[in-house]
Amino acid sequence: MKVLVLLLLLGFPFCAQSLNPEDPNVCSHWESYTVTVQESYAHPFNQIYYTRCTDILNWFKCTKHRISYKTAYRRGVRTMYRRRSQCCPGYYESGDLCVPLCTAECAHGRCVSPDTCQCEPGWGGLDCSSGEWRDTLMRIHVWMLWCPKLLLGSH
Repeated sequence: MKVLVLLLLLGFPFCAQSLNPEDPNVCSHWESYTVTVQESYAHPFNQIYYTRCTDILNWFKCTKHRISYKTAYRRGVRTMYRRRSQCCPGYYESGDLCVPLCTAECAHGRCVSPDTCQCEPGWGGLDCSSGEWRDTLMRIHVWMLWCPKLLLGSH
């Protein structure tokens, strides 16, 4: 029960959403990072030992030195590499998906790829703000203004 409460308090960090590397809008790159490790090595030390010799003043015992090695441990830093996923340029991360980004809001449509809107029926333009009915009315208005003048001018 205590473990369950602890997991709830921590917010299940191991259940975090991540991008699917198979998604065509997900790009990946290698990134390096460092970790601290404990490594063993052969540490040299001066070992004193005694041997029999002809030195009568030291009771036939002579001191000798030799370099010996013992296993010691130290902290080391290792560089590791991992593949990191991120949204490709023109996309932003929303949950576990990469969603296209349109710099201008799609007024009457939806963003289907970077800076590309898919307009609802009857709407057009780069940001779906031009209604086809409005363009038709503008053409009729221009025709009504200029055509009578052209007709009068030709008589």
